[in-house]
Amino acid sequence: MQDKPLLSSDYRIRKLIGTLGLLLPIVLPIITGEVLASVSHYYYNRLSSQLLIIILSTFGLFLLSYRGYIIDKTSEKVSDDILTNIAGVAALVTVFVPTSCKNSTSHAIDFLCSNSQHIPLPLFGHQSEILNAIHFTSAGIFILCMGWMSRFKFTRDKNGRNNKLHYWCGNLVFLSVTLIIVFLILEKFTNIYIPLKDYYVYVFETTAIIPFGISWLIKGEAIKDIKVLAKKIVQDSE
Repeated sequence: MQDKPLLSSDYRIRKLIGTLGLLLPIVLPIITGEVLASVSHYYYNRLSSQLLIIILSTFGLFLLSYRGYIIDKTSEKVSDDILTNIAGVAALVTVFVPTSCKNSTSHAIDFLCSNSQHIPLPLFGHQSEILNAIHFTSAGIFILCMGWMSRFKFTRDKNGRNNKLHYWCGNLVFLSVTLIIVFLILEKFTNIYIPLKDYYVYVFETTAIIPFGISWLIKGEAIKDIKVLAKKIVQDSE
């Protein structure tokens, strides 16, 4: 199937989602000055909590508004619209049901968590294992949907010049999520040494989020915009 032109708003949404995907795992440790156990743990840091909420909420709302291409019933079972709606809802659930404050690797957050009876946790903060499982599942669904878009939806045009890039971006998302699950199982049920034991979730979240960010940017024709901007700058300077 060959892609047909989208509405200009859909291209803008693609670029926005791609930009946010690139910024999320990079900006958070920069503004806080520390790497936490996961991206989600930045919810409990004053400097980063609002930014994390804004970015994830923006993900959710814009994915819900994204329509994409009309489903090709001969080769597809799930439309762009349904897939991004699922991802959008999952992103919003991830915001309103945050991860547990436990095991963040931050002394400040650990102190807050251990004294939650006297110091209120921010917003919807909690220490519930059930809510933590809901958060983890929602975050996984969100990231996997983004990977599915990159791997299978963005490569529908068999002659697409960026198909290999989208293919590998999608595969990196799937591989990263798989590694998080494998490491969690090993950590919980075995005594095997776990590399980056305190930070592997953050590392693999980053190797999942950045590839889908790149894929969405490319599919949103960001390179074309950059070329137009560069040409304009050169012309203005002459």
